[in-house]
Amino acid sequence: MRILHCLTRLSHRSKLAKPLTLAFFTVFLASCSALTPKSPPCVESAVLYRLADMRQINESAFNKALACDNLETVELALINLGRIGGEQASELILPSLDHSQDSVRETAAFALGIGLHKPATANLIERLGQEKNNKVRVAMVLAIGNLGGEQSVPTLARLIEETDEPEVANAAMQGLGIMSVFHRHLLTGDTEIEVARVIERLDEEDTALMASFLLARVPLLRDPQVPDVIALLREKNASLNSATQAFVIRALSRLGQKEITPFLWEKVRSDNLAIQIAVAQALGIRTLTSTEQIQALNELALADNPALQVTVLQSGRRWMTPQTLKTLRESDNTWVQSEAFLATNDKTQPDVQKLVKAWLESDDPNHQRAVIQYFSELNMPPVLKQLAESDKEIIRIGAQRALNTYQEPKNEPIATPTELPSSLSEGPSRVKIVTTKGDIVIKLFTDTPYTSTNFIRLVESGFYDNTYFHRVIPNFVAQGGSKYGDGSGSVGYSIREELNQRSHRKGTIGMATAGKDTGGAQFFFNLAPNLHLDSNYTVFGEVVAGMDIVMSLEQNDQILKAEISEKINK
Repeated sequence: MRILHCLTRLSHRSKLAKPLTLAFFTVFLASCSALTPKSPPCVESAVLYRLADMRQINESAFNKALACDNLETVELALINLGRIGGEQASELILPSLDHSQDSVRETAAFALGIGLHKPATANLIERLGQEKNNKVRVAMVLAIGNLGGEQSVPTLARLIEETDEPEVANAAMQGLGIMSVFHRHLLTGDTEIEVARVIERLDEEDTALMASFLLARVPLLRDPQVPDVIALLREKNASLNSATQAFVIRALSRLGQKEITPFLWEKVRSDNLAIQIAVAQALGIRTLTSTEQIQALNELALADNPALQVTVLQSGRRWMTPQTLKTLRESDNTWVQSEAFLATNDKTQPDVQKLVKAWLESDDPNHQRAVIQYFSELNMPPVLKQLAESDKEIIRIGAQRALNTYQEPKNEPIATPTELPSSLSEGPSRVKIVTTKGDIVIKLFTDTPYTSTNFIRLVESGFYDNTYFHRVIPNFVAQGGSKYGDGSGSVGYSIREELNQRSHRKGTIGMATAGKDTGGAQFFFNLAPNLHLDSNYTVFGEVVAGMDIVMSLEQNDQILKAEISEKINK
């Protein structure tokens, strides 16, 4: 279709009177095909990005871009319409599901998914039955899940059961996993998902990760199926990656079948930290039936790894002995100390009260967060009123929140910048983040221009210097950008989402939000494949050096300095 369009335009311009020879036709088709993708953009990318950031639909500009011969312009217009979202945007996107180019149809499907106009689900389901290209089908399936329409669950369930294409099955399983977060009401009670087929997918190399993800997010497993799943994990122990095993362990942890606990004790001996943490989370919430099991969990809490210790303290605090808690309260690690303090039931003990007094004067954010939580739980208004006047930000804010007198700062949407940093036009920027654990180098993406621009400007202003990784959840995220170490200390404004087709895989960087278009300064490193965040949180960068440092981050490690590093070519 594109070549015929090119031919028609050339015929009109040259006013050819003679029929084309075969030789000329062959040469012309080749040249036309080669030149078309390099056609002028019709509408500058900066205009489309700006309109999307303003959440403004200029039909003239978008229609011009969608009719352009330059495929990049068409696809950029679609993505930015998706970012704007809503009915009008969806109506502009829908015709592109019938575009002759696979990449355009794929982008259109993604754009409909993030546009969140639920009636578009029916259009995607109808078009899915006609689509032959697998990449396009994958995008359609993910969009169907993200939209959460009435027919989303049966459509995706049918694909899991019937499709012979691993990529499409993966998309269906991920789509249902995303629905478990954003459309959970559609997955309550009995569903049409055939769990036996999901287990079969778990046994297939190409679909194992997504099958395990679905089992972890949606409670499909039942006790009678547990022996088969455990047998599969034992058989494939060497070939299943740590993320897949961790997801399955999470799925098993919800069930009471008697074989699960012994299996978890087998897995705790793994030399992979992600698997150990998943096991620790699972064991902590289970009913331990013997003194030996309780003792073994306490020994795990004393392991020489802060992330593992904290995980056991948080999930298995009811099983911790007084001696274990006392030992951990005396740890050299303040994250471990604070979690052991919070896990201690009897806080009237003299040594615990000594900590309370000391931590009220401590400058360590972990100590401050633990002690204000203690006082908040006591619910003693006279004491909280005194603490609400503290010169320590975390304690003052925590006390005010407990008294319901704290006024959350209003972060008004920032005006769309009139210009973007020239560095973005030169290629992706690198930023070096110097932390208390070591150096991390990240690359910022150019197709999230306003998010990357915001990050660059905050780096250049020194905002991130001496801020904290206030939220570290092993096997999930390390979230940074807090001025005070408790998540407070914002920039005073918000930026818009720039959702894209990248996945929240381990090592990618996402913008933290508290709802649509509420980003600011806080960001997170993905410590594992967080597939449920795809299409809903902006991925604006990735780690290119220092991933070992990222994986070692602990709660309230600090960013000592952040600085723009070298530019790299696209």
